[in-house]
Amino acid sequence: MGVLRLGGIEIQQEACLLCNACKEACPTKAIEIAPFITCKICKSCVEACPTGALSDKDGRITYNPTKCLKCGACAKACPTGIKKVDDEFPYSKGHCVLCEKCVDVCPIEIISIPGKVEKPKKEIVIPQEPIAVTDDCVACGVCVDVCPVNAIEIKDNKAVVDESKCIYCGICAQTCPWNAIFVAGKLPNKRKKTIKTFTLDTEKCIGCAKCVDICPGNMIKFDAENLIVKLPKACPACGLCEGVCPVNAITLEVEYEPPKPAYDEGLVWVEENCNYCGSCAMKCPTSAIRVINKRGMELPTKRKTEEKEKFRMCVRCGACTVACPTGALKLGKITIEGKEYNRIEFSPSLCSECGICVDVCPYNVLELTGDDEMPLKGFCVMCLKCVEACKKIKRNALVVK
Repeated sequence: MGVLRLGGIEIQQEACLLCNACKEACPTKAIEIAPFITCKICKSCVEACPTGALSDKDGRITYNPTKCLKCGACAKACPTGIKKVDDEFPYSKGHCVLCEKCVDVCPIEIISIPGKVEKPKKEIVIPQEPIAVTDDCVACGVCVDVCPVNAIEIKDNKAVVDESKCIYCGICAQTCPWNAIFVAGKLPNKRKKTIKTFTLDTEKCIGCAKCVDICPGNMIKFDAENLIVKLPKACPACGLCEGVCPVNAITLEVEYEPPKPAYDEGLVWVEENCNYCGSCAMKCPTSAIRVINKRGMELPTKRKTEEKEKFRMCVRCGACTVACPTGALKLGKITIEGKEYNRIEFSPSLCSECGICVDVCPYNVLELTGDDEMPLKGFCVMCLKCVEACKKIKRNALVVK
């Protein structure tokens, strides 16, 4: 029998839904999503293991925990960084065991293990209209819920965008569970999501299998013998199953990371350059930047939080200006080095402190202050004091493009 020559786990990243189904299905935690890190089956961990706890058996990496010293040599040798060693059994994680569970669970079949299972490359056709909804739309309504200007509705089992209302912020495309919306002729920068709750109340479930039938990815399984369904650990989280259940037996709760600007122009955050120090947030005169630093402190408020490092800022999308009923918020223009950019203009005397702008802000940076002179904060006027602050510490994480 010949030795298998395998290329490791390969994911077609540009087509990925970021549903984490593969990550949750992997028994050895050999997959990370966004950033994409997988086991390449290079066997460096096997070669580095001093006790033979990790071994190569006919091309497959096997692990014997009774021999493991938890020394971490395998993790240090791993070229991708997916290998981890901790005190939780099994101690050594991150090596592919060729179980193919990731391949089987992927709802759009974009995972391969070259040399063992190879899926054809998924063709992505990007419409070149300002905003477009493709036939991949499943009419789940997630886009309807996240649109800050109520420009989307479901008609004839498809999302329809009212372009007279749309501000092309791209949040619908970033959030769409099935990659069915495109803005500005570009692939969306998908929002990461965490499924906080996805449960089935077995006492309520009547085994009608409506959730099974409606699931676009065939990820819900039906146990005919026991008249019960089995939900996946993770999925695109479109919520169709929850909506169709006649007895409300399914509960789905999803948490999304903040959306990102649809356009790489204007004041841009360069994530890989940021160390979350918060100097930009402290300098911003309108509190349009919020940073949670590595110590768990939110700046500029200096509130302690349990959240990990996070950056969010007003991107001048204009959602607040569209929603403002009094004209206190307007989308203005400013010229910087000969180029014109959007900025938010605020007239405190016109503000009724109704809070509608706060509710529609997709980036959660607007906040009523209770101060009569300046009743609102969190809007970007493009003063660029944040850029200056970032330059002083030589990070260049905020730039004007």
